[in-house]
Amino acid sequence: MEKLLRPNEAAEILGLSVKTIQRMDIDGRLKVIRTPNGRRRIPESEVNRLMGIKNIRVPVLYARVSTHGQKADLDRQILRLKQAYPDAELFHDIRSGLKFNRPDFIKMLEAVQQSRISKVVVVYEDRLARFGVDLLRLVFKAYNTELEVLDTALTGTPEEELTKDLISIITSFSARLYGLRSHKTKKLLLVAQEVTKKELEVSK
Repeated sequence: MEKLLRPNEAAEILGLSVKTIQRMDIDGRLKVIRTPNGRRRIPESEVNRLMGIKNIRVPVLYARVSTHGQKADLDRQILRLKQAYPDAELFHDIRSGLKFNRPDFIKMLEAVQQSRISKVVVVYEDRLARFGVDLLRLVFKAYNTELEVLDTALTGTPEEELTKDLISIITSFSARLYGLRSHKTKKLLLVAQEVTKKELEVSK
């Protein structure tokens, strides 16, 4: 769905007054859409047309690993992405998927919000985020951006994926409470890993 602007938003971008926008609608110089209650909404493409801007939207690639020790996996993701879209811009982070303050992730979101991105391409869905991917899909959709996942197969069994998520959550919250390298954090992780290991063995 194309982004629709209020008359005051379109006027600000074009350097015009709202009354001028209304007159342009009346005399047919501007394509305007009416809401059910009769309010004007201006398609972004119309604003771009008047500004002489060609609306070019491109795909971008995103890769992520949690730690520098996973650099080989990051390289594999980048290779796979570049094989699919050789000329696309690449964004990548080495940071936990539980965090959203990743430098390249933020840059990519800003590009989406600027309506410059046709689709965001990842190898695996969880490379974009460990949680909240459905919310990101809705955000992308609001800017007419698609999320493409090259490999929809799970990287492990559902139980193994859940274990990874639980360990990630425990690591994140424990690190905030005690510090990432503290004795309490390490002890808590060992207990969590032992419990989830036993649960996996029982479920098999």
